[in-house]
Amino acid sequence: MQSHRCKPFRPIAVVLAAALVTGAPFRADAQEYRESPSRTLQGTWWVQVTTFTDCVSRTPLISFSALLTFARGGTMTGTTTNPGFAVGQRSTDHGVWARQRGSHQFAASSVALILFTTAANFPTTPGFQAGSQRLDQQIELTDADHFTSDAITTFFNTSGQKYRQGCAAALGERFQ
Repeated sequence: MQSHRCKPFRPIAVVLAAALVTGAPFRADAQEYRESPSRTLQGTWWVQVTTFTDCVSRTPLISFSALLTFARGGTMTGTTTNPGFAVGQRSTDHGVWARQRGSHQFAASSVALILFTTAANFPTTPGFQAGSQRLDQQIELTDADHFTSDAITTFFNTSGQKYRQGCAAALGERFQ
């Protein structure tokens, strides 16, 4: 008797199993599309940064390289070759990133610790106080492997008081 009750449900089970099997590639393709490099910052980037003498005229001051890594889930790390810092003076960047209003627009914020104070030595360095540096960036992917960025950088002393602010632009290329 039990075998007769189950027979009408076999075709339904077969249809459901077939739907799951044939639907799996479509879900995988959609997942890959959403996470493809052309749609996200996820990954590691070589970045060429140019700082400006002031944020209004945007006259270039110095250029240097950086590496930024944007992790799945919205965290990021980075490091810089900015010659204004003394060797060992600045820690790596740690921060967060998120997609913004457009499919190729992102915001990222990170902080690095300034471990000790150095005096100004123009034109090499403006000098830095022990404390922290915060970077707030607006990033736009120009294609799957390149981005442009505008950033505001703010320096705080160990008491958390802002003592300097500047701006920079950057060009990023996906590390492959």
